Amino acid sequence: MAEFRTLNDFVSCCRDTKSVTELWRNGLDFFYARKIKMVSYHSDDAQLPGSKPLGIVSDGYPEGWVCEYLQSELFRVDPIPQLASILSRPFRWSEAPKLMRLSPEGERYMQTLAQSGLGDGVAMQVYGPNMRNAYVGLGFGKQDPDLTADEIFELQCAAQIAHIRYCELTEFRQRVAESLSPREVEILQWIARGKSNSVIAEILGISRHTVDTITRRIFEKLDVNDRTTAAIRGLGSGLVRHRRGAVV
Repeated sequence: MAEFRTLNDFVSCCRDTKSVTELWRNGLDFFYARKIKMVSYHSDDAQLPGSKPLGIVSDGYPEGWVCEYLQSELFRVDPIPQLASILSRPFRWSEAPKLMRLSPEGERYMQTLAQSGLGDGVAMQVYGPNMRNAYVGLGFGKQDPDLTADEIFELQCAAQIAHIRYCELTEFRQRVAESLSPREVEILQWIARGKSNSVIAEILGISRHTVDTITRRIFEKLDVNDRTTAAIRGLGSGLVRHRRGAVV
């Protein structure tokens, strides 16, 4: 476990880090040493060491919650990442209903989160080159550490530095999102809203065969095998966005 006494120590380490695996582990060490219990990172190509890019990676969250978030596709209605993308400051998860008008689905998600036993946390957006932005969620667990403004700012700075280094280490992957055509992005957006290929064909006035072909092409470009993973990566990349707690 790496020990980072100061933010400058972490910055220097990020500068010298040569792999995503090392960067992820050092980031966890930094956050966990500062009263954080859970870490999640949402971007277009986020991946845990040794895995394929997914779009959402996490550590410290209960396995049951992670499975529910993915299998029940709660990422479709989670309003917190979208709120983070439009605010210039970190905020507590519990503040979301006060900071934006939520859809009924978004309100139900916040109720589910409140009843999950995860406790509160801090949400923040981090920014990279060519609009390669990402969301970082830092969970407190059952015991709220009541962080000061200075402590939260330090966490934000560390997350931003780590994200920039991640972008540098994985710069070649950016071509994936950029390679999607406008039609492919449009169909990905409908996939993220849970629409079947036949429904998408009806909406767009094209054949089901055309939608099937484009969907396969999207999967190939995003290096995914299913609609849920494609939707997650679309959300993480900003190709698919929310509005008032709903995917658009």
